[in-house]
Amino acid sequence: MFSVIRARAGAAAVAIGAMSVLAMTAQPAQAAVNPANCRFSYNLSIGRVAADCWNSTGSGWYLQLTCDRFSGRPPYYVRGSIIYGSGVSAAQCDAHISEIGDLVIVNL
Repeated sequence: MFSVIRARAGAAAVAIGAMSVLAMTAQPAQAAVNPANCRFSYNLSIGRVAADCWNSTGSGWYLQLTCDRFSGRPPYYVRGSIIYGSGVSAAQCDAHISEIGDLVIVNL
């Protein structure tokens, strides 16, 4: 009878130990960059946008532009540089053939 109790106590200790290891190694999800924490600057004569964003985490993000073509052909997308943490990501549409249709902050 004592061996059964010891076996159950041992199994419980192993289960509790495994759960504590899982709890200690689990990482919280990285926060995303909130566009409300960004300042945008535009130079529409050359189709350039820069996003200066504050990000307290080390998560990655970049600015992406949708460039609408003057010819009516499908739009194309331009990405700015990838930033980890706070910084500036800039992108530019070709002002000779397109204009800025939309912009979005993409979180990695």
